[in-house]
Amino acid sequence: MKVIDAVKVNRKFVNGKETAHVLKDIDLSVEQGEFISIMGPSGSGKSTLLYLLGGLDMPSEGTVSINGTDLSTLKDKELCAMRNEKVGFVFQFYNLVPNLSVEDNIALPLMIAGKKRSSYKDNLEKCLEIIGMKDKRKLTPRELSGGQQQRVAIARALVFDPDIIFLDEPIGNLDSKTGTSLMELFGEINRKYNKTIVQVTHSESAALYGTKLVKLVDGQIQSVEDIVSGKIVKNMREKEDAVS
Repeated sequence: MKVIDAVKVNRKFVNGKETAHVLKDIDLSVEQGEFISIMGPSGSGKSTLLYLLGGLDMPSEGTVSINGTDLSTLKDKELCAMRNEKVGFVFQFYNLVPNLSVEDNIALPLMIAGKKRSSYKDNLEKCLEIIGMKDKRKLTPRELSGGQQQRVAIARALVFDPDIIFLDEPIGNLDSKTGTSLMELFGEINRKYNKTIVQVTHSESAALYGTKLVKLVDGQIQSVEDIVSGKIVKNMREKEDAVS
């Protein structure tokens, strides 16, 4: 089932008399349960595309739909509700509230939405279990490592039990060992809980945790390749051709 559909998407930014055409005629669909990795050089439009797919920004031309609904047709209140409940975001910077505990940082979106603690207690416990931090629930961010803080941010993105999770350079601030641990966690969340994941990354090793690789160059999709068992299928075929 198609959960995200971008059709002829363009994004232009106007600065005085100059217009920057950041994304050009993007066609991209994402199926339920896929793990899409978007790669490309700096300035290629990766994060802009991610924000459009997640409803944080709107295209200058074209349409982006989530679960069959064109995001441009939603009123502001409906769009906010969709972003809060149907999708989750994990960014490079953790954006945790320093004086709140781990569990309160995770539950913050629910508290803002006016949910009673009794109504989300079970879901909070599940999120703490997923990130492996039940024993650190009362700690504050300053008592955590960078990797642990990012795990809290991941749990916060999961707390509404969203269909789709968007990742913007989620391991960009972490050392390689911690980054690998988190990518394994994202892979588990994708497979075990059937969450659709769309990530932007500079790291090819991180991209290979996905099921599909989208290469973006100069605001255009250069290629879309399948990933099987951590390897790009196209490259595997090229090697096979070379051997034969």
